[in-house]
Amino acid sequence: MISNDKSEKIKEIWNNFQGANQMVLDTKGNELPNIDELRQEAIKDLSKIITQFKNRTLSLGEFKTSIDSYNKKNNLWGFTAIKGQFFFNQLTKNLDDEGIRRIDLLLKDTISEPKVLKDALTKIDKLEKHCLNIYSKANDKRLVANPKSVAYFLSYFWQIVDNTKWPIYYTATLQSFEQIGLWEEKSSQRENYKQFYELNEEIKELLSKQTKSTISNWDVEHAFWHFRGNPNKKVGDEKVTKKIIEKPDTIDAVNNVIVSASFDLTDYIIPRVSKLVELGKATDKSSTQKGYEYEKLVAEVFGQLDFEVESLGQGTGRNPDAILKFREENTAFIVDAKAYNGGFSLGTSDRAIREYINYHCPKLLRNGYKKIGFIIVSNDFRDNFDDFVNSITWDTDIKRFILLTSEALLYLLAFKTKNRLSLGTVIESLISFGNPITANKIIDKFDDV
Repeated sequence: MISNDKSEKIKEIWNNFQGANQMVLDTKGNELPNIDELRQEAIKDLSKIITQFKNRTLSLGEFKTSIDSYNKKNNLWGFTAIKGQFFFNQLTKNLDDEGIRRIDLLLKDTISEPKVLKDALTKIDKLEKHCLNIYSKANDKRLVANPKSVAYFLSYFWQIVDNTKWPIYYTATLQSFEQIGLWEEKSSQRENYKQFYELNEEIKELLSKQTKSTISNWDVEHAFWHFRGNPNKKVGDEKVTKKIIEKPDTIDAVNNVIVSASFDLTDYIIPRVSKLVELGKATDKSSTQKGYEYEKLVAEVFGQLDFEVESLGQGTGRNPDAILKFREENTAFIVDAKAYNGGFSLGTSDRAIREYINYHCPKLLRNGYKKIGFIIVSNDFRDNFDDFVNSITWDTDIKRFILLTSEALLYLLAFKTKNRLSLGTVIESLISFGNPITANKIIDKFDDV
């Protein structure tokens, strides 16, 4: 039972949401216009994909790929983040035929809509126990599915079937509940979802009485997302300021946007490397000194990501700045760091990049590195590099050409530390993004929803 003082806070959150013309913000504080209409359309498509999997028209692998592809184009529920697709990938990774058969049957059972809450908790319990069994035995827990993602993962699929009945277990919503004193973490996903479901139902009933209208799961979700995403929100006497990072104008698809992670970046990286972006903008150093310091810091960050780093750069002749190696997967990257104030433009670097590739690729191939990529790190990128990238990947042994912003590199390191990501997962994410890879993309993939 929600106490009177908490009820008043919930009403205030709702009134503030109404006062903002029901503007819906995602978990990063970005406006999502017409999200409910878009979700209703997406549900039709996603329902077909789920039905095809359950009817065996799609294999487990095809189902996973189809869900991933659809959500990347229509990211309306945050499924592309760590508790959604990342969990799905880990859940089905490195399985033999028997393992695939077992997880196939388990998923067909657990993602199917429960009849009642008790049935839902049983399904959560089944998948959680499966994950706990593997997680407890894993030497490297970064390589297996995290049991704490189970409730979000399953409730996403249940909501696709019936959004009026099943609320999604969002971390962002729980954090809002916790902030106003409504949430107390339990020991299992089963217990947590039971608490969440019942609390959500009580909030809907409370607000329905206040508004004399039907309040939906999406209404509650949106109101609390708005509360959490509002940069200067006030509930009662409590004021919370949201940490934001303002992006400069770049060739990112969304210019001048505000992005925010659910944590302070400096909580997860050491002070020395946190100065990377600032160093890239510095105007009080000579270009040679600035370039040297920036190159060294970039190499240091990659080392903290667990790559074996061979630093080259200034003083070693016509060389890239570093070679990154990951022997376990026979993967290597040639790295060139560009400390340019106004953003990196290709210009005359075309010839130098090709020289680096022509010299280092044969050596790496001879040493057994079968997958070789090229990474340019800079604060920003001014040109459209598509034609050049296509030429490199067509004409050379480079499998993937990556444009990575300094800020994105730091967030990748922070999430690696925070979420205990393996180097294999880091590489998998690097090669999955389109260019340029910005902080926005890293946060959207790895932050809790």
